[in-house]
Amino acid sequence: MFTMLHPFDPLVYTPDAVRRYGEPTRLSSERALDDGNPISVRVLQAAETPGSYRRGEHRCRTLIDRGVMEKRERGFVSYTIERAGRPNLTGLVGILDLEGAIIYPHEGVMPSAVAERWADIERAGAFLEPVVVASDLSDVTLPSSRSVLREVSYGDENHVVALLSPDVVDVADVIGENGFVVLDGHHRIAATRQHAEHAGTAPLVLAMVVDHRSPGLFVEPQHRVLAGKIASVDSLRGIAEVASYRRGEPVVSGSVAIVGRDVSVVLTIAADGWAESEQRISSLTLERELLGRLEMWVEGYATCEVDGYAELDAGAGAVAIMGELAIADIVDTARRGVVLPEKTTCFTPKVAVGLVGALLDSHDPS
Repeated sequence: MFTMLHPFDPLVYTPDAVRRYGEPTRLSSERALDDGNPISVRVLQAAETPGSYRRGEHRCRTLIDRGVMEKRERGFVSYTIERAGRPNLTGLVGILDLEGAIIYPHEGVMPSAVAERWADIERAGAFLEPVVVASDLSDVTLPSSRSVLREVSYGDENHVVALLSPDVVDVADVIGENGFVVLDGHHRIAATRQHAEHAGTAPLVLAMVVDHRSPGLFVEPQHRVLAGKIASVDSLRGIAEVASYRRGEPVVSGSVAIVGRDVSVVLTIAADGWAESEQRISSLTLERELLGRLEMWVEGYATCEVDGYAELDAGAGAVAIMGELAIADIVDTARRGVVLPEKTTCFTPKVAVGLVGALLDSHDPS
């Protein structure tokens, strides 16, 4: 039901897959509340009260019974995230029908996480946690005066959801000729696709569409925790520039700092046959050229360098500190069909849970 440039491999639930990943129709314990609600319903319940938990049992049960995604009108609202000292990020939020859409994932997915999110769809009838996708919004004009639907604050962030007139946004402009690049939500999209094919329903997903050129969108690398013992780095001198490295020093795009208890170096490779954007993505450098030569493998991930060093101090073989990332490189590699290693990126800012309640207000029986 999806048209994808390079589709996710379907996850077939053989008995072995169930043993490995869990039963797809049963919610895993770490994603459930005391009352058994999936995390997506918890997001809905907390939508109007950031930082606190409001049960809203009648509202949630009614939404689940109705099938939220099937009944929601396919319009868009504008969504703006304001952060002190940083440019605003404004996008369009709505329910997208992905049948026939071209979707470019930029990362691979972990089947276990897909299984958990499929369980959320089974229980809630929909994903109430939006994905974030990039498109070309240069032809979409957002009105300067908006009818504010909801405004909530999360720490130093202000999130504003506003209504748009039906004639303001053309759906064709949002979809765009070049399709979507998935920024945040690969597992949710994979689960939605598989669930739609399994159940014979429309592949509908709640999404925020942003222009990847927006100055308000930021991407940070995810670092790697490595297992094994570092082989001699001297063997790398034929393919990589090797320099000493101290904790906390910046790592440039494409380079990788390998920090162990006895070794601390930064490695830079000029790879023949790679596109320029590929050469600037450190996870590709690590997995294509370095891990095998170092005789190591990835056993975990760390969004912050300090977390990676904590794993090293706790006994990990080494930590790989990734170089800086540029959103343009991520989009370029995705559109050329290059799927990056899982957990390469972390995009900010994040969509707030207040969005969910705003979108579903028309279905609130109270």
